[in-house]
Amino acid sequence: MKLKNLFAGMILCLAVASCIQDEAQNVEAAIDGCSGNDIQQCLIDPNEFTVQLYVSRAADPSKININFDLPTGASIAPVEQLPEDGVNTYNFKDENPRLFKVTSEDNAFSATYTIRLWQTEMPFTYDFETLSSDNPYHKFTEDNPSSGTIIRRLELASGNPGFELTKMAKTPEDYPTVQVNGGVDGGKCVKLETKDTGSFGSMVKMYIAAGNLFIGSFEVGQALSNAMKATHFGFPFFYYPLKLEGWYKYKAGANFSSKGEIIEGKKDKCDIYGVLYETDDNVQFLDGSTSLTSPNIVALARNLDALPETDSWKQFSFNFKPQNGKSIDSNKLEKGIYKLAIVFSSSVDGAKFEGAVGSTLHIDKVVITHTSNPSEYPANQ
Repeated sequence: MKLKNLFAGMILCLAVASCIQDEAQNVEAAIDGCSGNDIQQCLIDPNEFTVQLYVSRAADPSKININFDLPTGASIAPVEQLPEDGVNTYNFKDENPRLFKVTSEDNAFSATYTIRLWQTEMPFTYDFETLSSDNPYHKFTEDNPSSGTIIRRLELASGNPGFELTKMAKTPEDYPTVQVNGGVDGGKCVKLETKDTGSFGSMVKMYIAAGNLFIGSFEVGQALSNAMKATHFGFPFFYYPLKLEGWYKYKAGANFSSKGEIIEGKKDKCDIYGVLYETDDNVQFLDGSTSLTSPNIVALARNLDALPETDSWKQFSFNFKPQNGKSIDSNKLEKGIYKLAIVFSSSVDGAKFEGAVGSTLHIDKVVITHTSNPSEYPANQ
């Protein structure tokens, strides 16, 4: 009997081992993401098999570090290897765009992507007239006149990808951040509205979603585990910022809430600010928990008291004021070590899930007034 059980056990072990060995390999061949030392934004179109990589103007296009996020077991390589290519480093100076082939783990499937590199600066004006996509939600892009080989283009980020998890939106217009008609000069503008997140939000204790729009990126993978860390603010800036100006309309929602409970007598406020900060080995971007408190902040343009409710368009103009006793180092400025973030929110404490459902902020015609002359910057005067 014992011998019989022993044989049965051996057969079971062999069967399990065989199943493990015969487990189907991954058939996916795709690029899910790109990161790297100089990459500021990565826009992937999985249908057209294209990738747009935006890097700082200070980057060396002959040595672009790219770390590809691929499906399990998949591999990637340039279709044509250039002599200057290294480990995770590729030459886009002599060939741009470049073709990269992704091969699935089982080697049965492959996909060839066209990857184009853009050396870019932040735009100085934001009119919100152009969407790069309206499915499933609105994505805003700004494209200012370029200078030589350097373009002034970027896609703005919002919390719309996080709101998508709630399944509350039935159309693109149901999201917190949308493009609408009725701008200052009759064109388009952006509308930010604080929304209820429904049963899903209650379950994860994220009861509202403020409408927001900002320069940076939204890491949807962190939206549930640490919402404040999901917002990455900033883009390299090569000038001395002087003012953040534009036009707004704002109406607060009726009932202010905190942690899902109505707070009687408290009124919601909107927020608009610009923040310049210095990057280092430990700080490559600011997030929702550090954007106003980091010791790396060099200058801040913000004035909550200057944003009262208004039914008609009202102009705002905030000076960039030096912070933390810091000035701007011209050498660091040229190397792209400073980053600038511009942030708009329909609820000032929306990142803490505090605010009023229905609070609505409209924004249009935003301008970053700047100079290349260090003597015109307040801290240097």
